[in-house]
Amino acid sequence: MRVDAKEQLDATVSGTADWSGTEEDLRASMTVSNKQRERLHMAMTADGDSRNKARDGSLGLALRVDADEKFDGRVSGGLDWSDALEATMTVSNEGREKVHMSMTADGDSQDEAMAGSLGLLVRTDADDKLDGHLSGAVDWSGMTDANRDDLQASMTVINRNREKLHMAHGDDRRRRLAGRGHGWLARAWATRANGRTRANGR
Repeated sequence: MRVDAKEQLDATVSGTADWSGTEEDLRASMTVSNKQRERLHMAMTADGDSRNKARDGSLGLALRVDADEKFDGRVSGGLDWSDALEATMTVSNEGREKVHMSMTADGDSQDEAMAGSLGLLVRTDADDKLDGHLSGAVDWSGMTDANRDDLQASMTVINRNREKLHMAHGDDRRRRLAGRGHGWLARAWATRANGRTRANGR
C-alpha cells in the first residue's frame, strides 16, 4: 500500500500445513512479514502413536515476535493400560522441563480379597514436589493370620519412599465381648504415623 507515492505497508502473510507423517503427524506454520522483516512467526506440531493398549503423543508450539523467540514449548503425554494403568504428562519450554506428572494405578482381585495401589509423581523445574504411593488391601477370607480375623483391611501412604501413614483394621466374630449380646464384633485397629504407633483393641 502506497499513499502519495510513499510506501506505508509492504506485508506478506505465508503459511503451510503438512500432515504427510514423515517426521511429524501434523505441522503447521504462519509467518507475517512487513518490508521483508519478520514480524510474527508461529509454528505448531502434533504427533501421536497408538498401540494395542497404549497411547502417546505430543504438541509443540513456537512463537517469535520481531525475530525474538517468545515461546518454544512442548506438551507430551502417554497412557498405558497393558498391565497396570500408567499416565504421564510433561510440559517443556525452550528445551527445559517445567512440569512433569506421572500417575500409576494397579490392583488385584481374588475370590475373597482385593489389593491395589496408586502412585503420583509431580516435578516442577526438575525438582520433585511429590513422589507418593497409596496402597491398600481388604481380605475377608478368614484365613489371613494366626488370629484368623474374619475381616482384615490395611492402608499405607508413602512419600519419597518414607512411610507417612499406615492403618490396619480387623473384625473377629469369634471373640465376643461378655455381656454385649450376640452379634457384637470384637474390633482391633492400629495406626502408625511417621513411625509412631497407636493401637487399640476391644
